[in-house]
Amino acid sequence: MSDTNSKPPIRVLLVEDEPDVRTVAESILSSFGFAVSSVGNGKEAIDFLSGSRPDIVLSDIRMPVIDGFQLLQRIRSDPLLCQIPFIIVSAKAESADQRMGMSLGADDYVTKPYRPEDLRNTIEVRVRRSKQVSDSISNHKRFVTQVLPHELRTPLMGVIGYADLMMDAAAEGKTLSVAELSEYGRMLQLSGARILKIVENLLFWAKLEAPRSPTEGSAKIMETQEDVTAEGLRSIAEQASKQFGRQYDVSVDCPRRARIQVVTPGFEFVTKHLVENALKYSLPRTPVRISATTNAGELILSVSDSGRGMTRDEFDRIRRSGHLEHDRNKQPGLGMGLMLATAFVRKSGGHLDLQPNDKGKGLTVLMHLPLAAESVPPS
Repeated sequence: MSDTNSKPPIRVLLVEDEPDVRTVAESILSSFGFAVSSVGNGKEAIDFLSGSRPDIVLSDIRMPVIDGFQLLQRIRSDPLLCQIPFIIVSAKAESADQRMGMSLGADDYVTKPYRPEDLRNTIEVRVRRSKQVSDSISNHKRFVTQVLPHELRTPLMGVIGYADLMMDAAAEGKTLSVAELSEYGRMLQLSGARILKIVENLLFWAKLEAPRSPTEGSAKIMETQEDVTAEGLRSIAEQASKQFGRQYDVSVDCPRRARIQVVTPGFEFVTKHLVENALKYSLPRTPVRISATTNAGELILSVSDSGRGMTRDEFDRIRRSGHLEHDRNKQPGLGMGLMLATAFVRKSGGHLDLQPNDKGKGLTVLMHLPLAAESVPPS
């Protein structure tokens, strides 16, 4: 039986015109803890869907009034319903029906007579994959509507602002001094560099989100290995700390070389983001510590600062979305860097943890990434 105490039951819309078959299917589905609603044909299903949204539709093909193919086409053409998983039911010999259903956008098919365990597994897998896709779409939408505009706005306003000053001076017939030209040029260069960095972040994000196999939702393909060394981490620390004039605040502890298995090259890229965040949200002459250790088949990279830390609400928001949404009335959040690190680690088969430091002073970010097979010591 499904664990109905920990999460709501899967809501199944059963579409079957034969009363006896419908009764049997209802009994099977209910025995697994699914919440079942049943109708007798495609028209009744459409009427039902006008007021309710099930987690999945299980539909026979051969039905009066509106058959299963027509129902599937109606659902796939409706923006409010098109993401609902649709499983077609056909007789075992009707392979043409199965091919037609899949070509019209069905997610899967089952055959009559029902095999209860196969039916259960098919429904649970399709609902789970549908939720994963829905979560991914929500995260992408949140990124495009909340994170990206904030990241772009500040440097673009800098470019526009200094361009306006130059145009105003020209309109008034003024000549800019050498000091003014130097200042305007420096600020335009700084804004341009920030925009370039955003573009690089977007390209890395697109690489992470690109399909790794022909089948949506299939297992991740781990094709890349990267070395993690003390020299490499010191180089990252030096590059990041120079931006903030804090070369003496950052320490690195990496006692041994390790080789990690990742979805795409990017360890250095996301680690630099995490170090920059630690420097950005802590004061000069306070420590930022980077360490890398290995344990139980994984690399654990730690980036710790002594900054303002986070509230419980901020922790919860990051765990839900992978980044801290921006509040225009407060200091900017962690933005794209943490989002990219979270996506990189998750797609590489690891996980990312956030831990408050003692007395709420500062934050430690922990990246857990799988070691390559040759780097895992024998048990």
